[in-house]
Amino acid sequence: MSAEALFCLGGIGIVVTLLVINYIAVTIQERREGGPKPFDPETDIDWEALNDPQLREFLAQGNKINAIKVYRQLTGMGLKESKDAIDYAAKHPDEWGEKKKKSAYDSQDAGVRDLIQDGRIDEAVEVYQRFAGVDEYTARDAVAELERQIRQSG
Repeated sequence: MSAEALFCLGGIGIVVTLLVINYIAVTIQERREGGPKPFDPETDIDWEALNDPQLREFLAQGNKINAIKVYRQLTGMGLKESKDAIDYAAKHPDEWGEKKKKSAYDSQDAGVRDLIQDGRIDEAVEVYQRFAGVDEYTARDAVAELERQIRQSG
């Protein structure tokens, strides 16, 4: 055999050896830590990010790849975590609205009810969002709920 062939085989041997050592080290570490952490939708999903309109549109179209990309951009999560979240969301679309962050803020103090009664819904959403410190989607849901309560009581 030529010197070049021996050198090439030696390099391949070193790479294979390093890969085997890495695999063994990872396996030992996973056993020590109890294996990979199982996926838990309650703690592993950013439910507010799932309510992004573009992400929802991609999911409605069955375009999981773009949904995962958007989710990663919104959350900064890794590929596996994002894929798990999108897979779960695709299988459980009924849970999206239930898991959104609720504010403990009482919107009456900001005059939101008065704005709703005057038909100034967009302003009510803006005021609720600013004073409650929530995102626009949560504010819109809260204002819609208040509007429903006002109609029922009125």
